[in-house]
Amino acid sequence: MLNRRQALRGVAAGGALLAAGPVLARDGGDAALKTLLDKLAKGGPAAERLAALKTFPAEGLSPNARLDRDSVLQAFETEAEIVRRFPFGAGPGSPYVVTTRAGAWLKTADAVKAGGDAPSALVAKLDAETDKLRADAALGVIPPAFVIDKVAAGLAKAAAGAPADLGAALGRQSQALVALRPKAGEGAGVRFKDAQAYYELVLKLNLGMAITPAEAHARGLEAARMFSARADRLLRARGLTKGAVGARLAVLSRDPRWLYSDDDAGRDRLVADMNVWLEKAKARLPRSFGAVPPGTLTARISRMSRADEAAARQGYRDAPSFDGKRPGAYFVDLAAIRSRPSWTLPSVVHHESVPGHMLQIPMEEGSGAHPLRSRVACPGFVEGWAIYAEQVADEEGAFAGDPLSELGYVQWMLFRAGRLTVDTGMHAKGWTRAKAEAWFADLQGPPPVFAPIAQDVERAAIGPGGQAGQGLAWLELVRLREAARRRQGHDFDLKAFHDTVLWPGTLPLATQRARVLG
Repeated sequence: MLNRRQALRGVAAGGALLAAGPVLARDGGDAALKTLLDKLAKGGPAAERLAALKTFPAEGLSPNARLDRDSVLQAFETEAEIVRRFPFGAGPGSPYVVTTRAGAWLKTADAVKAGGDAPSALVAKLDAETDKLRADAALGVIPPAFVIDKVAAGLAKAAAGAPADLGAALGRQSQALVALRPKAGEGAGVRFKDAQAYYELVLKLNLGMAITPAEAHARGLEAARMFSARADRLLRARGLTKGAVGARLAVLSRDPRWLYSDDDAGRDRLVADMNVWLEKAKARLPRSFGAVPPGTLTARISRMSRADEAAARQGYRDAPSFDGKRPGAYFVDLAAIRSRPSWTLPSVVHHESVPGHMLQIPMEEGSGAHPLRSRVACPGFVEGWAIYAEQVADEEGAFAGDPLSELGYVQWMLFRAGRLTVDTGMHAKGWTRAKAEAWFADLQGPPPVFAPIAQDVERAAIGPGGQAGQGLAWLELVRLREAARRRQGHDFDLKAFHDTVLWPGTLPLATQRARVLG
């Protein structure tokens, strides 16, 4: 296994290792590659992007630039194969051109507000998409019935306040969708010719690693079973013995003893409690990580502005820079504070901050990876790492002596495993929307994140492989670590493993496996 810590200049300070990791210089061939990747990042036909990068010579590139070229090339090869074999939808991984989250119709309000030529331009886009809807339907590509119903309702609402020409275009699109509904059937997953081959390619695109849909589903189910058994033990210890795990978690989530008051005092207390957990997480970093960017230690949990809280804005983060000159903050969503039991929050700290996103993102910056590589090499990696980070915190003993917070962690992992299983269940096993929602509810109870189960199921239905990719990346990191541990025995170094995974920046998981295991 490569030991990237040998390339770092770390010094112990403040209870953690600060790593001033060098960014490899780019000149000559590196500069030419960067120019090409900058251009390719703007988009274009998949086959043309692949051809342009494929002809770029790998000889003479620095090791870092070689990773950029090879990783993006692998992603482009998969993308081009999807587009060649399945020429429909809005691009790789987006089989439907119009959904609740995609399509020109979503820009109606902005076009009307802008005035001028904007509504006329939108009419042309809408009609082009309507034509594509019909062409894709001829290939058997039809959105699930419940998606058609929601989009048709949204189109009607958008048309109500639109100028005549724009309203007519919205109406034409609605008619085209509604005409497809009798052919949509009851399924929620992809159902066109060679759909399983398509889904397998989409999983590969999200992971940078080949995996069959059946194996992906099996991994999700196994994780769900493992964490369900752990949740059952913890719930029984609290006297909650009857009903599905999800139902018992729902009972516990309503217990007022663990809820914050719905006022400024309650919100301030919640943020303060999360920062206590954050400082503990920072202090544990030297146990498992050799390379820790200075920026990671600037991370904090913060309240949103009063306006954002009133608008029920979802949580968001400002990632720290590698050097710490730009501090990091996670702004926690507290509009529905009575739906955030205290025991669900520690795992949020580990995911959103340390050792999750606010360790990985500045490491990505410090690695010198080209932004295009960071985006396409393994789209599931960023979230997959943050889920893995939650598991690392648990393994370090973050919840020792605190079974309630441990239960919160377990519920979050049920949520992660549930997303993976629902995605693969719908697209590989024929699950209906109703089955997916019911199974998910029994598994985890009320979502620990402010996204209703129905919303997660819908997102998985219209974006095959996206949520599965995140869960699979987490589980593959665990599998990779344990394979390295078995191979190296007493010589296994967890810090070196984490440096190997993080320091080069995002890589396809197949490449990660080759680097770690040789």
